[in-house]
Amino acid sequence: MCMGGGAQAPKVEYRGPSDADIRRNEASLAQYQQQMTTQQNAFQSQLQEQIAKANAETEALKSEYAAEASAAAAAGAAEAASYITTAQKTEVTEGAQTTAAVTDKKKPKKNLKISTAGTAASAGSGLNIGV
Repeated sequence: MCMGGGAQAPKVEYRGPSDADIRRNEASLAQYQQQMTTQQNAFQSQLQEQIAKANAETEALKSEYAAEASAAAAAGAAEAASYITTAQKTEVTEGAQTTAAVTDKKKPKKNLKISTAGTAASAGSGLNIGV
């Protein structure tokens, strides 16, 4: 048995990185954040340039298409004028061939029946095999 004195507080020792290591890590992190910000800004400016260039090319294609469409419409209108036709209803002259609606012919009812009275009910009966 232990009959000693009172309880003592535990001894606390700090065993982590030193203050110099912490400052080095913080400086490294700050440098990394600065590099990432610089790279993001450069990427964003390049992307904006590409978008602006694509928009300009799209507008140029739209204007080119509009010019071609208006030229084709003008040419089509001039060409269509030569193909205009008119129709008039005139009396049918004697001897002229005309068309009429097709009428269905009356067909007789189908009444063909095959008699099975003369066939034997055995295997192979009813087959007509040439040998």
